Amino acid sequence: MEIVYNLLLVLYLLIAAGLVYFVLAQEPKQTGGDILGGSSDLFQARGVTGGLYRITVVLGIAFVVLAWLLGRLPR
Repeated sequence: MEIVYNLLLVLYLLIAAGLVYFVLAQEPKQTGGDILGGSSDLFQARGVTGGLYRITVVLGIAFVVLAWLLGRLPR
């Protein structure tokens, strides 16, 4: 069981590194109204930005699931 735990831990660290990379690779929104809800296209990213957004969402979900799983597994 220790091998499975270590493999999941390595996968978790790779996902964390990928998540950091893809978050930093995204272009920031330039309008200040996004914070206050002024933009309605927040979740409608297009093109390369849309792809980066989708990858970031998938990695974020995988990160949370693996964190939960690693917390539940015995060491």
